[in-house]
Amino acid sequence: MLTRIWHTIIKEFIQFSRDRILLAFLFTFPVMQLMLVAQATGSGVVNMPTAVLDQDNSRASRGLAQALDNTEELSLYYFPANADEVKRLVDAGQAMLAVVIPPGFERDLFDPSASPDIQIVTDGSNSVAGNVGLRTAEGAIRSYLHRLLVNPSGASASLGPVPSLEVRPVIRFNPSLDQRRYVIPAQLAFIVYQVTLVVAALGLARERELGTLEQLIVTPLRRFELLTGKAIPSAIIGLINFAGMLLIVVGVYRVPMAGSWELLFLLTTLFISAEVSWGMMISAISRTQQQAVLFVFLMAITEVMLSGYLVPIENMPIGLKVVSIFSPIRHYLIILRAIMLKGADLTTLWPEALALAGLAMGVAYVSLRNVARDFE
Repeated sequence: MLTRIWHTIIKEFIQFSRDRILLAFLFTFPVMQLMLVAQATGSGVVNMPTAVLDQDNSRASRGLAQALDNTEELSLYYFPANADEVKRLVDAGQAMLAVVIPPGFERDLFDPSASPDIQIVTDGSNSVAGNVGLRTAEGAIRSYLHRLLVNPSGASASLGPVPSLEVRPVIRFNPSLDQRRYVIPAQLAFIVYQVTLVVAALGLARERELGTLEQLIVTPLRRFELLTGKAIPSAIIGLINFAGMLLIVVGVYRVPMAGSWELLFLLTTLFISAEVSWGMMISAISRTQQQAVLFVFLMAITEVMLSGYLVPIENMPIGLKVVSIFSPIRHYLIILRAIMLKGADLTTLWPEALALAGLAMGVAYVSLRNVARDFE
């Protein structure tokens, strides 16, 4: 009995060793997932792109900007010239936080009868990052002014009371920093992603497992026609699924829809096309439906990690940042949140739309080449 069990174990290892694609998934992607989750847990929100509009251009205002840049959470990237440019940077998602220093800031700071004010503008569409950025900026401003006013010469001194200062936070797109407005659109995207990918991935694999693929091959169907016939039902199912859930998200959970419904459906169709292409490729290389489902499961885990949902893209190593460019859901999450929460249009979202179109066509071509082997 032990001999038979031993031989069965050896046979299983031999079968695993022959399936190199499965081995790569089993041993490479769990390690990648662990590294990403560990990094996200350890680092939190860091290097948030920050803008400072310095309307005072004094020594105190420049020191304040430097104090913001010295924090781990904020990175000073932009110096806008006016309030309109601040609005453009925040609306486009280039700056997650902006600090506006008013004229006469240094003068009012040392005038006991004056009460200087500083405005902090944050992007509330990402409630977690927005909250962290707001608290960090407030802390950095108060700490800097405390040091400056208690002992302007820079010598060591005991901390006294914090000077009178009004910090006026302006939270755009999500004034209450409601986390549901950030999380629920992402859940909508992931559900559409999973449904579309599974349906597309089972198409050719089911035909191959049932033995009916050979019958399709001997028909006058060309490989492009076969793939198109398999892809269109998957895309339709994905769109119906998206439409139903979008109504629930907006109607039941009260996530605002600030942008164009038509543009959202157009770019969602582009996203679904990209996922159908990935599903077709999985289906083309899978021998059985079970193998296709396994590939979808492992790919879904990987895409969640690379999408920026759990781990901010800015926190990833440079190699994973490059890999994440090939993740359609990374681009779609930006599109979905920007349209629903910010009312963004195609002039802002064209880079993400172009990336989805390129991925859809590129992966579809690879799928077509893989299907060609069955026609030979």
